[in-house]
Amino acid sequence: MKLSIFLKLLLLLTYMQSHLQAAINQLCAEKNLDPETVIEAIQNAIAIAYKKDFGTAGLQIQVHLGDDISEMRIFEVRTVVKKVEDVEIDITEKDAKKIRPDVKIGESVFVPVPPHEAFGRIAAQTAKHVISQKLQEAEREMLFQKFKDREGELLTARVQKTDRDCALLDIDGITTMLYSRTQIPGENFFTGQRIRVYLDKVELTPKGPQLRITRTSREFIEALFEQEIPEMREGVVYVAKMAREPGVRCKIAVESDDQSVDPVGAFVGQRGSRINTVMEEVGDERLDIIQNYDDPKKLLIAALAPAKIAKVEFFKGEKKEDRVKIYVREEERAVAIGRGGQNVRLAGHLVGMQVDVITFDGPIEEDESAKAPVTKDKKVVKEVSEKVTIDKLEGVEEDIIKTLMELGLSQVKQFEGMKAKDLAEIGITIEQAESVVKAVAKFLKR
Repeated sequence: MKLSIFLKLLLLLTYMQSHLQAAINQLCAEKNLDPETVIEAIQNAIAIAYKKDFGTAGLQIQVHLGDDISEMRIFEVRTVVKKVEDVEIDITEKDAKKIRPDVKIGESVFVPVPPHEAFGRIAAQTAKHVISQKLQEAEREMLFQKFKDREGELLTARVQKTDRDCALLDIDGITTMLYSRTQIPGENFFTGQRIRVYLDKVELTPKGPQLRITRTSREFIEALFEQEIPEMREGVVYVAKMAREPGVRCKIAVESDDQSVDPVGAFVGQRGSRINTVMEEVGDERLDIIQNYDDPKKLLIAALAPAKIAKVEFFKGEKKEDRVKIYVREEERAVAIGRGGQNVRLAGHLVGMQVDVITFDGPIEEDESAKAPVTKDKKVVKEVSEKVTIDKLEGVEEDIIKTLMELGLSQVKQFEGMKAKDLAEIGITIEQAESVVKAVAKFLKR
């Protein structure tokens, strides 16, 4: 709002200076208001104020503004009748013709009201109040329409203040709350920081438009990727399914209608450029990009990678819900389940089933079609005997070896092709996992 224009109008109204309508028109142009609507609202408010201070509730009052308050005219609206029954709203035909000679019975006439000496000040104050109210309503409506069209978009916000329960954000002039339940667990903001949020919904309230924003929804992740991936904006690749635990892990099954396009590669980007940009926004949350499959067995195996699944069985549970049993070797169990069970839990969300992990010592099913997709070239490593235990590795601390053995990971062969971030999911730090991966790589090069 341009303060100088607003103050100018208030002075005009307060001291009954000239050019009232010109000032209203100028302000309406500045704030994109309808002058006729504002003038009508002022006239109605002045009519109510007049009846309250100088008339009765039964009077029908109509106000016509002039170019300034001193030119304002007030009329009583009366109906022409043969016999007056209500002196406040009726007028005889004889008296009505003195005002308008061509008037007929049943029509209305406007009877001028003599101005009261004190009413000019009351009218000015009333007009000032109405214009102020209309400005607030108009600005709320403008902001509402501005953001209503942006529902479902990613917005940039600046952090104004933070406390335990919420963060106060500024988004294009609107102050809104990002509550703790819509924040990614573990993230901490600081004043002046710029973050991105997903606009879920806009609501118009008496206090103005309220933006319902979040950083924990599936749509937030999709919107972040859409900003980075031209193929996604064009509809060539898309997110088919997603299972997310904000701040912990997110599994994203992607697909493409164009067989010549690798959807996983499109999301990851060259040297991980695209997925790394998204991960910078979500902090420590891990993002797993996998190929989507209509076959739940294929999708489940891909979602549980790098764990190797020996066998998969689908069945109906006791309460008729779909369930699936996955059979894994003892040494693969910890990797399949993941820290706190989140790996198997998210995989279950993707396929929409409860997943039970069962230790299995039998042969692994040979099903080429059910293998997890390979997104990078496999490295050729020398064959390692299953009898080589991890205590033969150099550079790994004894307590780490002890932890891994307790988890069933006792053989060097089990670590072939495993990355540090995958290994860290089973209950050790990323630094410890990196030391194990390096020791395995060094051992295999012998």
